[in-house]
Amino acid sequence: MNDKLLKIDLNTRLAVNPTLVLRVEDDDCGLLFDPDNGTVQMLNDTAIEILQRLDGKRTLREILDSLQQVYTEITPEADQQILRLVNQLAEMGAVGVWEEG
Repeated sequence: MNDKLLKIDLNTRLAVNPTLVLRVEDDDCGLLFDPDNGTVQMLNDTAIEILQRLDGKRTLREILDSLQQVYTEITPEADQQILRLVNQLAEMGAVGVWEEG
């Protein structure tokens, strides 16, 4: 993973920081815990679905397309919403760019 400021678009491949712990509380809420600094971020069900798909292999566009299997109504604004979410996660250090090599 790369710690530099990320330029994220729908062609970006992101992976989750392996030191973080995701705890799904129920069908529509989860907690993302960073043991290094003690911060906790609450995530809704859509954010959890996205986070669980960030494997470093699929682009954000591919992940957005795969969400259609879970959610029947993907709005035209979904691409901007996913970009906002992953940018927030990147600022927290929760995700980074996958570097092949």
